[in-house]
Amino acid sequence: MKKAVFLHGTDGNPNDNWWSWLRKLLEENGYEIFAPTLPENHTPNKEVYDKFLKKSGWDFSDNLIIGHSSGATTALNLLTSDWFPKVKATVLLGVFLNENLLESVSWHDPGQFNNLFKPEYDISVLKDKSNKYIFVHGDNDPYCDYEDAKKLARDLEADFITIYNGHHLWSTSGIKELPELAEALNSNDLL
Repeated sequence: MKKAVFLHGTDGNPNDNWWSWLRKLLEENGYEIFAPTLPENHTPNKEVYDKFLKKSGWDFSDNLIIGHSSGATTALNLLTSDWFPKVKATVLLGVFLNENLLESVSWHDPGQFNNLFKPEYDISVLKDKSNKYIFVHGDNDPYCDYEDAKKLARDLEADFITIYNGHHLWSTSGIKELPELAEALNSNDLL
């Protein structure tokens, strides 16, 4: 059986946004889904998440890993962890790489993301740990820098899907489905 993991973002849960649509699409294509609610997710912490997911009992080998926002960051963090196995593919939506755009947003708490980011990602390790990368990013994401996402995608030789006027691909953007992602999954033999 094919397996997929959903990693939601800050203050989120595995039922937000387009997750329900994507879950249905994957299940219709034979996937078993692991979609945990990440602990203490207002202040994402790579060590807390790492321990939580390691103890989950889920076999991550050869999975499709899907992360949104800080969940995408969590996917990158996991892929660089020694214990985490190689996966089939990684989908990063609205990938959160730094706090550069957060200075003026009302919901951001100082220190909220101090324990999320690695200083730098080892591109060769990331390439070794996932057979394929697909990025999906709003061209006008107010929180996660579009150009930073494009640079990482180039470094990883990834597919990059731009959702025009997609914002952060969050509930406020009104996006309930991502047919562009379905097409990319299909064209990469992931459905």
